Amino acid sequence: MIGSVVLPDTTAEEWPAIRQRVFQRLWSFMGVFPEGYDRPMARWEEVRRYEAYGFEHILIRYFVYGDHWNEAIVVVPAGASPENPAPAVLTMHGANAMGKESSLDPSVVGGNRFYGIELARRGYVTCSPDQYCFGPLAGGRGPKEVGVDFHRLHPEWSLDGVRLLEQKRALDVLETMPFVRSGGFGVMGNSLGGRATSHLAALEDRIVAAVSSTGVSPNLVNAHRSIIKNPHNLPLLIEHMIRTNVPPWEYNELLALCAPRAVLLLEPFNDPYNPQILAIFACVQSAFRVYQLIGAPANLQIVVHGFGHDTPGDVRDYAYRWFDAHLK
Repeated sequence: MIGSVVLPDTTAEEWPAIRQRVFQRLWSFMGVFPEGYDRPMARWEEVRRYEAYGFEHILIRYFVYGDHWNEAIVVVPAGASPENPAPAVLTMHGANAMGKESSLDPSVVGGNRFYGIELARRGYVTCSPDQYCFGPLAGGRGPKEVGVDFHRLHPEWSLDGVRLLEQKRALDVLETMPFVRSGGFGVMGNSLGGRATSHLAALEDRIVAAVSSTGVSPNLVNAHRSIIKNPHNLPLLIEHMIRTNVPPWEYNELLALCAPRAVLLLEPFNDPYNPQILAIFACVQSAFRVYQLIGAPANLQIVVHGFGHDTPGDVRDYAYRWFDAHLK
């Protein structure tokens, strides 16, 4: 059963203290971050520039922690300049060995996750970073193998934690680019990218608008898949669930942390990877009470469709108009 984040008699004045407690509990289950993680760190270098799909692409390499540097591709829309900076959106790939390229390649699932280019056509700078375990830095190894190696090096951390730090560092980099408008960013992704979108929107205040596709997968109903398939994503959460049979936090709390910022959820009623749509509805309804409480009920929305684990044309169009409404 999905619980409540706030009670019927909770007041708006009480929410900041409640939010802080929820934030600290969720953050603690991300594991132990490296020293200095909370300081902005925009160390990056340009690897190369090239033209594709009518836009300038900039492949960058940027610092994350220790000796780990990540890669991302920044797509610059026409007209973006220091004199006319454009809003920026992180486009997060799913569990695809191509990594960042899968957000920029129309051959991936028929172009239904071509977010990086489609958003550039609407005037957005897009930044597509690799997620840990995927892309060229994985060296051709599968995510389970990379996850085992990571956990051996960082037994008190988590894959979700390092991915979150990769994304925060990408935002640090975007803040230094003169053709990027300041004042907040967007983020969008499907599947693993939708999950990353949900986490980043909840735990990073610089995100002002988010679109999470198939990214709300409640711990309560997804425990088996989480434990068997992705044991290193959040090992502390899994250990807690094995020991107590109760999730230490749930997705309604994650969504509530986003309030009052704009969050759009794209969730199919026929997703083979997460068929428990009623549990998703319960999470959204619970988080919606927080949005109502603080006077921003229209900023949390859900679009339910029947296209499975994907984001087809009409659904993407609604998502892009969501960004237009909240970032432009």
